Amino acid sequence: MWAHVLLWTPIALTVAGVVLGLGLFAAADSDPTYSSSALGYLGLVVWGGLAVLSPVLLGSFIAGLVMLIRTRS
Repeated sequence: MWAHVLLWTPIALTVAGVVLGLGLFAAADSDPTYSSSALGYLGLVVWGGLAVLSPVLLGSFIAGLVMLIRTRS
């Protein structure tokens, strides 16, 4: 059970972060007013958070993968 949690949580967080960042960039690009530039900066913050958390997410993914391989063998 924990192997699947450790395996799929980083995948889900990464996909959600990329989609959220792209959505924020698209929203900032579609509105030409000055108030929408904050959405672009928020998208950069989301992607920066993914970059900072990438070692933790990768470590969790590898640990879940190792646990899953050991359980199957």
